[in-house]
Amino acid sequence: MKVSIIGGGGIVGSSTAFALQCGGLVGEICLIDANKELAEGQALDLLHGSAFCANQRIHAGDMSDVANSNIVIVTAGLRRKPDESRLDLINRNVDLFLTLLEQMKNGGLRDNAYLIVVSNP
Repeated sequence: MKVSIIGGGGIVGSSTAFALQCGGLVGEICLIDANKELAEGQALDLLHGSAFCANQRIHAGDMSDVANSNIVIVTAGLRRKPDESRLDLINRNVDLFLTLLEQMKNGGLRDNAYLIVVSNP
């Protein structure tokens, strides 16, 4: 089973990847992030502990990697600005999410893939 994590370079995304790594049920974990170097660094960090976990392929990728993913987890989100209401933040995050959905669709997201969103708000 392949899981792609959009926002995989961030704290929530990389922690999600670590939990999946330790669970041992996933054969491939792909970290996708706007900051590709950060995603690559997180993937390398996870690989350091891979000897103690299941046999898994862990790597950084891009939106084309969602094409053959069984599960796509979106942990990407914009940070709250000082004095910004949660309502204003959610409106900005909705715009981001719509962009990500379009990119996933163009990347070939499978019709039967599960999409999990981890967002605040």
